[in-house]
Amino acid sequence: MIRVKQIGSPIRRHHSQRATLIGLGLNKIGRVVSVPDTPQSWGMIRKVRHLICLPDVHRFEEHRLVRPRRKDEDADIALMRKLAFDRRRITLERIDHKRMPGKSPDFRLFKDKKLRGYCELKSPRDDWVFDVPRDLKAGEIRQAVRRGPVAERLAVHIGTAAAQLDAVNPDHALPNILVFVSHARRRGPADVQMTIEGIRGPDGRHLFLHDEEKSEEEAREAQEKLWDAARRIDLIVWIDVHTGKCHLIFPLGAEQLAEARDLFGVKPPEPRG
Repeated sequence: MIRVKQIGSPIRRHHSQRATLIGLGLNKIGRVVSVPDTPQSWGMIRKVRHLICLPDVHRFEEHRLVRPRRKDEDADIALMRKLAFDRRRITLERIDHKRMPGKSPDFRLFKDKKLRGYCELKSPRDDWVFDVPRDLKAGEIRQAVRRGPVAERLAVHIGTAAAQLDAVNPDHALPNILVFVSHARRRGPADVQMTIEGIRGPDGRHLFLHDEEKSEEEAREAQEKLWDAARRIDLIVWIDVHTGKCHLIFPLGAEQLAEARDLFGVKPPEPRG
């Protein structure tokens, strides 16, 4: 369980913030409640982080993003090779960005000496970076260093990767692979899945990517732009540097989905019924 204390008032703020406080069992300054330690609870906590504090500082520290001391791209590449490609006998060849016009992905993929696809590597490190407040008596959770929810950040990575892969594979004749080597705690393949597929509300309609600065129409356009980018990526590989686990995500509707499955030796799911 997570102990949460309300320290601010939702008066003159968006009505959804009061609803979130009520959902947490708060809605009164000074009230302390315990909520389940789940991704849903943490999502609600982040939404009203300016109105609450976590009395148990060690719990807060446990859930902040752990940033590496320095960016080590070689270590990320080595981990990616070990967990995703070497065991499948897939060889990576660096693409010389100086010889390519505009932005291009990081690698060509070869298997049995034959070009089988292209790969872009992303290393997210800054999703909702939280720091423990220096003055604990103030009882405030410091603002995130980077703005925007996790889905927004992932959407940017996916859109950028799709454009880079298009530069070398414009006809999408070969599979496009996007690899996330994640340094973010409490982030996982489920975040990617929800980002690219969208989330359905109780009425069955999609809840689109948005923040408080976007209108509903802008949110819809952002989600549709993301879906278009995701269709140009045939496999997303999520690697967690903290657990050493590797997850494969096959976006629905990708043009080279069957080829990507074959490259990684993954059988298609059995038909239901």
